[in-house]
Amino acid sequence: MNKILIATDLSEQKDIIINEGMILATHLNADVELLTVINKNLDFIPMDTGMNFTNQWEARKYLAENTLQEIKENYPQLNIKISVFIGTPTEDIINQAIKNKSSIIVMGTQGKNDISQIILGSTAEHVIRHSPIPVLIVPLNKYAH
Repeated sequence: MNKILIATDLSEQKDIIINEGMILATHLNADVELLTVINKNLDFIPMDTGMNFTNQWEARKYLAENTLQEIKENYPQLNIKISVFIGTPTEDIINQAIKNKSSIIVMGTQGKNDISQIILGSTAEHVIRHSPIPVLIVPLNKYAH
């Protein structure tokens, strides 16, 4: 195993997922790709107020890159590549892992069973079902169902 792709949406729980991926990378002496796909389909679309929001994507990408760079600096012993782009997470996580010949994808799931998951689907569930690459899911719920 020579490359681990750690996918994160940079939510509050990101540190749990990233830490588990980094532990795995350390044990396996693997390179790491930290990936954030800014979801172009679900983000806020403002009402037509006449204001120009053309830079919202660049701003979000810039913030994500800075956050991942800070995380990278906490793991100087590992070879870490940062990737941030605007796209569709359910597809782009898999495509990025294939493109970069990742050995495994590490990501989290909150185990939600609410209406948003039914309507929008779960990124983790989609990746598990469609990825030709093994997927390690880090559970974020700290209680048994």
